Amino acid sequence: MPAELDLLIRGGRVHGRDGLVDVHIRDGKVTAVVPNDSDAARAAEAAAPEVLDAGGGLVSRSFTEPHYHPDKAYSRALAPAGARDGFERARLVKAGFTPEDVAERATRALRLASANGVTRLRANVDVDSVAGLRGLAGVLTARERVAHLMDVEIVAFPQEGLARDPESRSLLVEALRSGADLIGSWPNVEDGIEAQKANVREIFDLAERFDVDVDIHADCMIDPAETMLEYIAQETIRRGYQGRVLASHCCGLEVYEDADAARVVAAVAEADVRIVVVPLNLVDGGPRGLSRPMGLMAAGAVVAAGSDNMNDGWYALGTLDPLDRAQMTFFGAGFHDEGAVDTVWDMVCGQSAAVLGGRPGDIAVGEDADLVLLDAPDRATAIANMPSARTTLKRGRVVSRRNTAGHTAELVAT
Repeated sequence: MPAELDLLIRGGRVHGRDGLVDVHIRDGKVTAVVPNDSDAARAAEAAAPEVLDAGGGLVSRSFTEPHYHPDKAYSRALAPAGARDGFERARLVKAGFTPEDVAERATRALRLASANGVTRLRANVDVDSVAGLRGLAGVLTARERVAHLMDVEIVAFPQEGLARDPESRSLLVEALRSGADLIGSWPNVEDGIEAQKANVREIFDLAERFDVDVDIHADCMIDPAETMLEYIAQETIRRGYQGRVLASHCCGLEVYEDADAARVVAAVAEADVRIVVVPLNLVDGGPRGLSRPMGLMAAGAVVAAGSDNMNDGWYALGTLDPLDRAQMTFFGAGFHDEGAVDTVWDMVCGQSAAVLGGRPGDIAVGEDADLVLLDAPDRATAIANMPSARTTLKRGRVVSRRNTAGHTAELVAT
């Protein structure tokens, strides 16, 4: 007598297993992965109330987006002409934020992410004297609207700085009281190294006060003078915050002298600071890059790849497609050795979940059935041939579909 199921995924491929398999789901959990041609598979298929045919495609754990700014999504058209750089464009755009406008644009972006296979996302939201709390209010609404699609964590992010924008201090406190889950910062925007270090310390003070984790933009330009990553690692150890700090971008590290880079990489690994590289840095119109992901991983650091922005004051392009950023990371970071495809896949899947404190790895029996089905037989084909048709499951329930004819998302109603 087969175990009772809610859903059976038939005839798929799971990385690391030979042949076609069936994935059994009950109460939102993966309960078994069995060969498709076994007696147990045939009996389970006959008894399952719902069968989803994978058609020989890859069945994977769903993707995690560890670094995105949904408050700015689809706002590029709102930027006035003549802005000098991304910073000024972003400031001019967010000055016109309303909660309703942000909620609409953010919801649209999060639904796209779901159709691309994302079931967990960390959202950075500007909280400062320009945006006030309007962006936060909008993203909180968007999070409610997509709760059936994905889990969303919100970072209160003072993009304008603390010393440079003193009003952001009280706004951050209010944001943490109003639904933000983490505290963020970008210390490099402050004037001078001492002000940058003070920014880091103040952010950790707030993190301790509210007992929240830290998600910090660090050294966003390829410039050896960008040196906050090492100080963040030192402060992480001093505060006992190992495993509770994520640092994104970290581009300065790429152009340090090798001895200096080795010292900083060792400090990051010792402090268990999680790293998110941003492959879209490569198209930002200036000297930016992808840090040193291979060196960081070799030292034992947890490293993932994030999207950052899409169609806003910073980036005109962007897709919120994890396979897009896996491909860009593969080429941009110089991956080429055997197993590199698995490495970049992991950077948008298992390791991407791990940087947010989740479980690394692929599909596991007993875990939530947060899955994505792709029309490719293996990871390399999926990355090479994207965009692709996908079906996204959240806790064992189909929540989104994407087709290749029009590259559109068909959202399943709640």
